[in-house]
Amino acid sequence: MKISNAIDLAIENIQKEGLTDVEVFSRPFELDLLKISATCEEIKQAIKTSLKESQIKLMGFSPISHILVPKKELFDFRKCAIIEPIDELKYLSLVLQIADQIETQRPNKSKNLVFSYRLNPEKGYLFDAKYNYTSFREYVIKKSKQRNVNVVVSCDIANFYDRLNLHRLECILSSNPKIDKKIILQINELLLFWSGRDSYGIPVGSNASRILAEAALIEIDNFLISHKIAYCRFVDDFRIFAPDSATAHKWLALLVDRLSKEGLFLNTNKTVIKDVSIISEDDADKKPEETETTRETENKHEISRIIRGYSGLIPTKFRALTASEHEKLKVINITEEIDKISSSLLISPPNFVLLVKACFSQKDAPGIIRLVTNLNKFPQFIPYVIDGIIKNEDIFSEEQIKELSTLLAFWLDQDNAPEFVSIFVIRFFGHGRFTNKSTLFECFRQLKRNDGNYIGRALLEQLEPIIERGEVLEIRDYFTRADPSERRQILKIADTHLTKGEKRPFFKNTRAQSQDILLNKMINIYEAKA
Repeated sequence: MKISNAIDLAIENIQKEGLTDVEVFSRPFELDLLKISATCEEIKQAIKTSLKESQIKLMGFSPISHILVPKKELFDFRKCAIIEPIDELKYLSLVLQIADQIETQRPNKSKNLVFSYRLNPEKGYLFDAKYNYTSFREYVIKKSKQRNVNVVVSCDIANFYDRLNLHRLECILSSNPKIDKKIILQINELLLFWSGRDSYGIPVGSNASRILAEAALIEIDNFLISHKIAYCRFVDDFRIFAPDSATAHKWLALLVDRLSKEGLFLNTNKTVIKDVSIISEDDADKKPEETETTRETENKHEISRIIRGYSGLIPTKFRALTASEHEKLKVINITEEIDKISSSLLISPPNFVLLVKACFSQKDAPGIIRLVTNLNKFPQFIPYVIDGIIKNEDIFSEEQIKELSTLLAFWLDQDNAPEFVSIFVIRFFGHGRFTNKSTLFECFRQLKRNDGNYIGRALLEQLEPIIERGEVLEIRDYFTRADPSERRQILKIADTHLTKGEKRPFFKNTRAQSQDILLNKMINIYEAKA
């Protein structure tokens, strides 16, 4: 794909889907700048000019930071990247130039082997909506029912994105004669720069990374196909379909051996060999792999979200309950079940999710408050509980809101909570009936540079609509210590709340000191408006 077309597609995709699918990050307002035709054209030209260079310094990339976010399993976290918007546009533009060549090397879609991120750009989306986690799951169920399949192996690669070897990825890309070697060099230098020269790991959450991750597994796919191993996969999640146990173990051993040559290993704790020879139609129709995330409406845009979503034992979003769920949940004795949780040392995830649903189904506000008091046993559930509270805010009295606020404010102290937890609590204090400016502003005043990589931006986003002039002046003083993302948010706050006379010198000084193209475009727009 030509560089101009790649940049256009990258911008269109990021406008459609945002920078990342990681739920802890909100959609940055800076993307709205791309809706302004003249600004978008200037950004396109700046990206095109920078991508003509080969050295990272000349390409103008910034280092990335990370935040730990819960994965789909217990006590497991994903290191998610925080990438500057312009850098993500450059990264995606680079990868899209070679995406067609990568896709042609992958197993044909019709073989039903690989269901993840099949390139098919359409209306801003990059991937074929027919191939997603839902279609993968349905194929596994269908394949498991076949007469010659008696054993199914479920396994996945341990820390796939973090452990992906960059030099091996470079070699895989270089083995394709149709891929421009200069682009491979640029991608490799960028990934090495972002990894701190560790030679491992690609940023989690980016569509560019998804394309590269699939490229990294092309030779694994070819190996399995050449050995006539019946399998399918969704990213690093494999299923092997064998006629008997001996064959299953043999094929699994071949997969393990081939992965090791790429410096990758299976997650042994999650490797399961299952006898499906006596599975009934009823059992098959239960769809055991279905999770909270995959219960979406069968709509193209919703399917797109399934492709990108992460599912598992610890949900982050509270889904609206169905009529049948309400019927089942009304018989649960909430007081009795919470007593059990309160007296135990640990929380069982499935039981806790069921109890949260029961509380909201029965509109039991005191029960939710009691559950919040137990969250210290499992802080990973805080996003899920907060999402449920926000979506059911009408069931709480003013006194109950005060009690909830006191309990949740505990998690704003970084000594008490990981950053992802504090971010969700910050959003709680910026929402509807739970809005509490004094709590948020005090948290901002206490903010230290080592508190986290995203928490400052999250605080400023929630403060923007509720603060007054005096508080804006105090925030403005923080500008010189802020990171680029925080600076743009402070500039937006200043434009919203300060007078023309106060804004003009601030904008002038900021432009003189900044090389940030997005920030300078914001100043141009704000000054023209003034």
